[in-house]
Amino acid sequence: MPSDIFKKRTNLSRRERKYCSCLLKVRAKSKINPYGVCTNAIYSSQGKNRNKVVNCDINYEYEKIPMNQLRSLAKERKVSIYNKNKKGMTQKKTLINRIHKDITTKRSKYYKSLKARARGSK
Repeated sequence: MPSDIFKKRTNLSRRERKYCSCLLKVRAKSKINPYGVCTNAIYSSQGKNRNKVVNCDINYEYEKIPMNQLRSLAKERKVSIYNKNKKGMTQKKTLINRIHKDITTKRSKYYKSLKARARGSK
């Protein structure tokens, strides 16, 4: 398990890091659902249940992730992996910026919706 792909001060346990690492590898290798494969491999095979959502995206150190795994992550998140003119692949730094922007916008929308629900229930 490459521990260097995670930020230094991450809150993930060792099992959760293995799970997140597995997600990256399975995404890059096959077209099947990586969440089911990794849950089975990391949790079920050890007789454990994954009873919470493991938020891997904010804990990755994207600069240290191989390019093929980054592209697979971007495809899953529906982030373009091509240049603006659609003729070639984007550079790693640009792809990281796009993924990071996607993550932050989706997180902010999620928290805004929670806030709106809390106001509506009062």
